[in-house]
Amino acid sequence: MDGLPHLPGDIVNSIFFKLPVKSLTRFKSCCKSWYGCIDDADFIKSHLHKSSIDISRKKIVLVNSILQHREGTRKFKIVSTEASINADSKVVYLNIPEYFSDYFSLQVFSCSGLIFMTSYDLGYCMTLFNPVVGKYKLIQNSLFSQNTKTNRCSTSPIFGFAYDFVAEDYKVICVHYLINKYFNVVEVYSVKNQCWRAIHNTFPVSPDSYNQYLCSNQVSLNGVIHRMSYNRAVISFHLVDEKFTVTVVPKTCGKQPTLHVLGDGVCVFTTVGEENLIWSLEKDRWNCINKFPTLLSLIGMPILYLPIRGIKYRPVGAFLFVKENGNILWRRHNGSFIEYDLRKNEYTEFKSIQVPPFVANKALYRESLVSLKISWD
Repeated sequence: MDGLPHLPGDIVNSIFFKLPVKSLTRFKSCCKSWYGCIDDADFIKSHLHKSSIDISRKKIVLVNSILQHREGTRKFKIVSTEASINADSKVVYLNIPEYFSDYFSLQVFSCSGLIFMTSYDLGYCMTLFNPVVGKYKLIQNSLFSQNTKTNRCSTSPIFGFAYDFVAEDYKVICVHYLINKYFNVVEVYSVKNQCWRAIHNTFPVSPDSYNQYLCSNQVSLNGVIHRMSYNRAVISFHLVDEKFTVTVVPKTCGKQPTLHVLGDGVCVFTTVGEENLIWSLEKDRWNCINKFPTLLSLIGMPILYLPIRGIKYRPVGAFLFVKENGNILWRRHNGSFIEYDLRKNEYTEFKSIQVPPFVANKALYRESLVSLKISWD
């Protein structure tokens, strides 16, 4: 650092706030003062907050699964690309622990700069992952799952992942629904304390309800975990008071509602005829705030034929999210991306960006320096 002009600390901080995580991790080795600044807990929080505003620091993570017939399990690949898709965007394959190849399913959730991955087969494993710095942490099994005798009468556990802003702690929620008993066990894992505890609260479910069957996508905002159930209800868990709430999505909103992030709130994406609709919940009322053509009606899809089963079908892409500029981002069945401009009624296909065509799960995450001050594996 000799020979370089001295800059005041506030100017250095303002420069650091504008830099991506990978650059900051390199600059930590330049000098002690820079290391102390970048490793400071308040700086990490502020940098993460600014990342939530800047779309260039957001990433899309997509999970691809390939069935290994000989072993009877699946091989998972996780790819990542920029949320601000453009012609120069690149796809990066993330390295995940090898033990995930022994499981049948893999779910990925994201919140406040970290990714939570969970796999399930006869048992399950949970891992915290910071893809930018390439570190992960294996989470121990919950207290209930350790009791194998009791666990035999439960369904596959339901997971959630969120950040508790009051306790300043990342938390994992695990719900075990007990078959033929019509009640459940709810457990909360504290990353800060590295331990599980059961809470005396009931997951909203009844003998004739399908609330216990939730869609794979999760929305985590402001200390609340939201999941969509198959009976058109949004199940929300509030970390502050550790209570569940249920918000029903009316049938008039459209078919097959899925839950997504929209700004600082949640929205529901549905389809009615040849149109996609986005519904926002405002003052206990669902309002349609956007209408646009379906991907099928927008670009057309060829009819494909499966000779083995004799099935004809049209491959449809997956809706990803609404960008900050209001544009719609899709992923086509062939792995490319399509961005649709609502105002101009135009779309752009990015064929140079290819991801595995069969994607089982997705999440939107922010780059972060979060290390949790714990020992990573």
